[in-house]
Amino acid sequence: MVLSVSGCVDDRSSFESQSQVFLADWFDNATLLAHSGVNLGTPQDAPCHGLGLLKHAEYSCSDMLSNAAQVDPSSRTLQSVLAIDCFADVCGDFMQSTFASLDIAGNEIHETVLVKRDQGQLRMYWYRTDAMLAALRQKNHRNQDDGKDPLHVAYAEVVARYPSLYEFPPCHGIRVTSTNLAGTLVRKDAIDVASMQAMASSCGELFCFGLVGDKIAPMCPAKEI
Repeated sequence: MVLSVSGCVDDRSSFESQSQVFLADWFDNATLLAHSGVNLGTPQDAPCHGLGLLKHAEYSCSDMLSNAAQVDPSSRTLQSVLAIDCFADVCGDFMQSTFASLDIAGNEIHETVLVKRDQGQLRMYWYRTDAMLAALRQKNHRNQDDGKDPLHVAYAEVVARYPSLYEFPPCHGIRVTSTNLAGTLVRKDAIDVASMQAMASSCGELFCFGLVGDKIAPMCPAKEI
């Protein structure tokens, strides 16, 4: 499912309204596909963004659709809408929305969704629920026990706990120094998202996360250039 937006719609308010129309259709489509078992078809016809699936491969398009189908549509309450320019290491036109909802069993659940616009077309770039993030955290703990890269495991845990921080990448191959450290070291379960976003705004071109011991290091590598 692709929503075509005619004309020049650079205005953020227009993008916001278009994204909500797209999301309503995407959620309806998720429910229909879950009940019909219809194949998603070709990548061009799939209701998810190919680059989003490539960059965040822990969940497939089918996974996102099936999890969305477990939410009671009548319970979805929009909590926030935010236009962002970059998500992880990809920049472009993104609209992030969060919903407070109930699953079909009546349990409270939160959904975070990210829509990306390319040449007037909107696709679902990233969709996560509480349950999906909890499962990802458990998987990351298992990976840590299996000897996976500590920075990768720590970063995955952070963005699973704080989805909005996905817009900032891990600092692969960059050593933490007193020069490039943007703030104090912080525990993975005690991050102030607003504080991190403020650091990123004052950082300039690149803001990323490093790892010192078991603590996260907010970094501005450009300071050393």
